[in-house]
Amino acid sequence: MKKKVLILTGVAVALLIAVIAAALNAVFTVARVDVYFSVCSSQGEEEAVLLQGELDDAFVGRSTTFLKLEDVQAAVEEQYPAFRVTAAEKQFPRTVAITVEERREAYAFRRENGFFAILDEEGVYLYDSEQNVNRRGGENILLEGFVLTAQDAGERVTGEEADALLAMCGVFFERLGDARANLVSVTLSSEYEMGSYFLLQMREGVIVQIFTPENATEEKAAAVLEKYLSLTEAQKTYGFFDVIDNIDGGFTVSNHRTSL
Repeated sequence: MKKKVLILTGVAVALLIAVIAAALNAVFTVARVDVYFSVCSSQGEEEAVLLQGELDDAFVGRSTTFLKLEDVQAAVEEQYPAFRVTAAEKQFPRTVAITVEERREAYAFRRENGFFAILDEEGVYLYDSEQNVNRRGGENILLEGFVLTAQDAGERVTGEEADALLAMCGVFFERLGDARANLVSVTLSSEYEMGSYFLLQMREGVIVQIFTPENATEEKAAAVLEKYLSLTEAQKTYGFFDVIDNIDGGFTVSNHRTSL
């Protein structure tokens, strides 16, 4: 008799747990995926509409409790490499809220197959394109002479002088806003006997040479901008100026001149 009571009690407890679990599952089920978009192109606006629908299809009806936010992030960034998730949270009992921003394309370099690898302002690889065309209009800053590796979307580009390049251009984007309006291309050259240098082609016409760019990179970038912005509108259309290391460890920005 006692054994029978224990069995019945166990069955009752199991049924109670099942009922509670079913009730909780009904309550803690995703009913909404709220996506807060920050986009900067018309293509981004179109993709935002598509992405919202895909997230609803993929996650509405799933358990809020057992849902992994990593899966939500992967669903965004693997399908839409020009987007990144900057915040994600579960708002119990029935909502998942994420913030998504469109990456700002900034750089391009030509691959051996003729396609352009497109990078964002942080040097993150986004996708390949037949043309160096930016989703926001115009062209990206063309990188030449660099041996760069960009494989999987969402990963930062690697290669010789890549860190110095991105650090330098990071200062330009911070100070100028969209540096593409001023900077057309950056070429890596190793012709200098003391090491490599960056050759910057500015949109108005003036050329800037930054020698040993891996040294004091951000300081040199700031000095370049100060010199560039001090030029008259006429001076910006021609000539050169350099940034060269000194023996004492500092560097000098040369005067603007008409020839190398």
